Amino acid sequence: MKRKFFFASLMLMGASLVANAQGYKDGIEYYKVDKLDNAKELLERNLNAASTNKAEAFYYLGQIALHQGKIAEAAENFDKGVGVDPMYPYNYVGKAALSIKNGGDVKGLLEKARKLVKKDPKLEVEIARVLYDADPVTYAKDIDKCIKNARKWAPDDPNSYIFEADTKADKQDWGNAAGIYELAFDKDPNNIEAYVKYANTYFNVVPEMAIGRLEELQAKVPNSALVQRELAEKYYADNLGAKAAEQYGKYIKNPNHFAQDEVRYVQLLFFGERYKESLDLATNLIGKLNPADDKVFYMKRMQLYNMIQLKDWAGAVEAGKSFFANALPKGSNYEVRDYTDYGQALQEAGFPEQAVVAYEKALELNPNNADLMRFMGDSYADTDNFVKAAEYYQRLVDSGLNKSNDLFTLSNYYLGIASSEVLDEMTKADALAKSQKYIDEVDKLVPGNVQIVNQKAKIAKFREGDTNNGAALAAYNELLSILDQKENKADYTRYYKYAYNYLATYYFTKGDKATAKTYYQKWLENDPDNESLRNYVNSLK
Repeated sequence: MKRKFFFASLMLMGASLVANAQGYKDGIEYYKVDKLDNAKELLERNLNAASTNKAEAFYYLGQIALHQGKIAEAAENFDKGVGVDPMYPYNYVGKAALSIKNGGDVKGLLEKARKLVKKDPKLEVEIARVLYDADPVTYAKDIDKCIKNARKWAPDDPNSYIFEADTKADKQDWGNAAGIYELAFDKDPNNIEAYVKYANTYFNVVPEMAIGRLEELQAKVPNSALVQRELAEKYYADNLGAKAAEQYGKYIKNPNHFAQDEVRYVQLLFFGERYKESLDLATNLIGKLNPADDKVFYMKRMQLYNMIQLKDWAGAVEAGKSFFANALPKGSNYEVRDYTDYGQALQEAGFPEQAVVAYEKALELNPNNADLMRFMGDSYADTDNFVKAAEYYQRLVDSGLNKSNDLFTLSNYYLGIASSEVLDEMTKADALAKSQKYIDEVDKLVPGNVQIVNQKAKIAKFREGDTNNGAALAAYNELLSILDQKENKADYTRYYKYAYNYLATYYFTKGDKATAKTYYQKWLENDPDNESLRNYVNSLK
């Protein structure tokens, strides 16, 4: 999605959202499926909207407080509901629920509610719920009478069946619970509570069936924030990432979505490789969240991750700085990827020393990560710090997590130490011995390899220094025998040059100028543009 279009769509969203919302009713739906915090947020968010029935909203806010053990808050909400509309019966049911707890007048309050709306099956079921929540054993006969009345007055009303299924679910009788929920939405094909509870009950058994039911429901009630979100969550839980991202995209256009869902959507866009959209949404969220909100930390992380994927190295460096400068939320930790992505950004942006520091922190979090050990070693080698480079590759080899090529690299880094002009002779001698040790080990594992045999010759040549005593003679002859068996000899020209250079110099030093000239000529055949060499060969007699 283009940035211009993305932000344009955000601006236009306000014009279209009214048609995609159910207002406070979304909060009631969340309450009915036991998502109390979400329900409270939506009810309070929509409390003063013109379309809100405040008496009803206060009833459900009271029930939420009651379920959360906030008795005073519950009483206050039920009283507000009665004050707004004394003819709305449910707040008297709520007050009855409080009276059960403190030994007050329960029967009178329930009768008052019943007088306000005659033979109402929904009210009877709500009374049954209050009594069941208080004590299902003590009030068993009263509960049974409520349910019988509800079914006698309205046999096809789904609420009594939903209540019955809930009691089965309380006993973890999942099969019967799911069957009765299904009966409920058969009686009312648009009943959100029954569908969602069925999907939540059945998802761990047959996720495809649960998802299918929610898809049916969304087609019938497309504006329900709860249904939009539940379907997105089920897609996500069933590892249907692309569908989850698409569904979350629809859901967050509903004004009754939650900020944490936008955070999830940013992540889904990232894992769906929609990096620009993920980055734009993360940036937008950071701009509108309170800086102290923990979600800012996670969105700054996603900025870094997305910029790495977009290869915006300079932007990623700045994003990384901002991310690590942000306070770490309580209970959270840095991830290995935080440091490796930041390290990559620094490396690509031309700050190798700082990159190494970031990778070291990543390795502290995951000390057995072979790739990190390799990268650390190679990063130090890039700065010509072969002591540290060898240290990390030695650690890799000692861990047993290495591959054969790692032995070759370790030998090469030890040779780099031996070649140093600033280290003491003992250190260099030890490094040279280790270089030889590891090249011999890998030579046994991978015999006849051009690079390995060339490294053997290189070490031997280094060992002999300026003496030209033939220490590398055997290795270079072995190298030539391997090269001569190659069909694509042109690909190995540089190795031919190394070998012929050494052999020509060796025989010349020994006084065998005829043999030396032969090797100089072979060297020239592989280095035809070397005019100095050509002139030298022509000068030989």
